[in-house]
Amino acid sequence: MRLLYKGLIATGAMLMALLLTPVAAQAGGTPYCQTSDGRGCLNAWELDRTNGYQCSWFNSDSNWGDDCVNAHLPGGFRNQASSLENVTANNNYARLYYHPGYTGAWACIGPGEYWNDLYYWWFNHGSGLDGYQTRINNEIAGFKWSKSCG
Repeated sequence: MRLLYKGLIATGAMLMALLLTPVAAQAGGTPYCQTSDGRGCLNAWELDRTNGYQCSWFNSDSNWGDDCVNAHLPGGFRNQASSLENVTANNNYARLYYHPGYTGAWACIGPGEYWNDLYYWWFNHGSGLDGYQTRINNEIAGFKWSKSCG
């Protein structure tokens, strides 16, 4: 009986941990955030929109290294994105940065845009900064909402 009681306590603790853990990374399927409230969100996928793990943000985030951490992505989503979607109702650009802390070169994905293959996109702003003219694929460290790209 004592063993059964300890097993139930352990199972209950595991269930509570699962319920309290935010689910931000998921494999494929429908985008995690879709918004019509004007806040906007940025969706990023490890592969394309229907494959691989996906992470989403409503707010700017200077370091994707601690986002969507799971067994498959133990270092978070930093340098993992291969496709992006800017879902916004208020015309915000998402500035994508080469380094954490909104530093280094950047690129912008415009309102309502979906980039299926980041291999064909570059960090094309910030001439002279680290990462300038580097391919974006698997190189994004963070992003910031902005009213313009420049």
